[in-house]
Amino acid sequence: MSERNSSRLSAYKNAGQGTTDLRRKRAELSVALRKQARDEQLLKRRALSPEAGDEVQEEEVKVYTTSEIVQGLRSNDLPTMTAAARAARRTLSKEQNPPISTMVAAGVIGPLIQALERDDCSDLQFEAAWALTNIASGTHEHTMAVVDGGAIPKLVALLARGGSVGEQSAWALGNIAGDGPQTRDSVLAHGALAVLLPLMTCTTPASQLRTAVWTYSNFCRNKNPLVKFEYVSPALPYIADLLEIPDQDVLADACWALSYLTDGPNERIESVQVTPNLLPRVISLLNHNSAAVRTPALRAIGNMLTGSDEQTDRCLDAGCLTHIITLLRCNKPSLMKEAAWAVSNILAGTQAQIQRAIQAGVLEHLLYVLTIDDIKCRKEAAWAITNLCLGGTPEQLDALLSVGFLEPYCALLNAPDHRAISVVLDGLTNLLQAAVKYGQIEALCLKLEENGTLDQIENLQQHENEQIYKKVLHILDTYFAEQDDPNAQPTQTEEEYQFGTAGGQNINF
Repeated sequence: MSERNSSRLSAYKNAGQGTTDLRRKRAELSVALRKQARDEQLLKRRALSPEAGDEVQEEEVKVYTTSEIVQGLRSNDLPTMTAAARAARRTLSKEQNPPISTMVAAGVIGPLIQALERDDCSDLQFEAAWALTNIASGTHEHTMAVVDGGAIPKLVALLARGGSVGEQSAWALGNIAGDGPQTRDSVLAHGALAVLLPLMTCTTPASQLRTAVWTYSNFCRNKNPLVKFEYVSPALPYIADLLEIPDQDVLADACWALSYLTDGPNERIESVQVTPNLLPRVISLLNHNSAAVRTPALRAIGNMLTGSDEQTDRCLDAGCLTHIITLLRCNKPSLMKEAAWAVSNILAGTQAQIQRAIQAGVLEHLLYVLTIDDIKCRKEAAWAITNLCLGGTPEQLDALLSVGFLEPYCALLNAPDHRAISVVLDGLTNLLQAAVKYGQIEALCLKLEENGTLDQIENLQQHENEQIYKKVLHILDTYFAEQDDPNAQPTQTEEEYQFGTAGGQNINF
């Protein structure tokens, strides 16, 4: 394999291993997506007091100092302990700047965790679990203080009891699990999923169900390392059932969970896809009226399309293309980018899969994405076209050329994004190689010269990026250098095309 091809394939997952070579996992997008995730699906949630902002009630509530709260929690009198736990919860439930660090430093965590064991007073357990929920919603250090205090097994025990105390315990465990892989695995190792599953049914009250599904999504979350699949896979049939209920919050968090589970090895994608009724239900949610549901549903399907050819076929057979094409036109850039990424992985597949995408009309919609004022969307659309240029048949390349993609595609050569430029140069190289193979190199070179692309390529000889410079040099030296024999055409050797005679199928440039 040439150095150029090796460099090209290094941008993909599992380079050099069959038709999945060009399918891109989320590595390139992961940093940006992790940042987005804090807005799209909260890692942690803080529970506000129901009376927050109610001036009349606030006037009637006794205000405790931090020391009074700690002293009350350490009392042997249940009403005093409960009042102190409630005061701690109210203090930690302030909408702005709750004094979590102050409360932790004062020693409130130990007594609150001990209060979780008071089975003789469910009100005290509820208030203590709520206060701990809000402490665990803070920084990593705050969460670890709750964990190091021994809260996890006690919260798991309360979760098993159900009801309001169980729901609040699930919330606390969700915050702990959302802090990172270490705390997530600790929660799961204590058997949290087994006692959470009874809450993940269609008959569970709405508030408890929402909390349970959000908590489960945090059980699936975080990478480096991924969660042990056996810890979370027993919930997949429950998730499949929940995808049919009309609760937007439940649907969104269920799809987030699936997006985390499919963002990994193909074996995980397989387990998700073969769960009865799950795949068609996720695909149907690509058409949901809320972007809060469509976003994680699209991410889950997009992840599945990075899998094997068989896994991609399952998505296509279930009708994903129609919905993905609609999202290419949704005018919400974040969704358009994800949809273009999904299409790029379909077009990185077999020629049969490429043909299905073309017959569904995807090319015209990719062309539209190439013209919008969003570089991230345009770059993903360019990836899709580059993949088609590499793996398409002459007829499929003809279909691509017929929609007039060259000018908006090549316009990305002026983009400030180095990766976008590199992707387009790869696509042009693939297209030029195909033109050589099918005897159309002169027509394509003339087209690129007439539409100004050749000038753009030549200008990139001064680009600061070494990889871009090398790709430009290769294109110019191989396809645009003057030849001694003006009638000569390149022919293919093992690595590249050399000059001689050539002929073959026509591609209409």
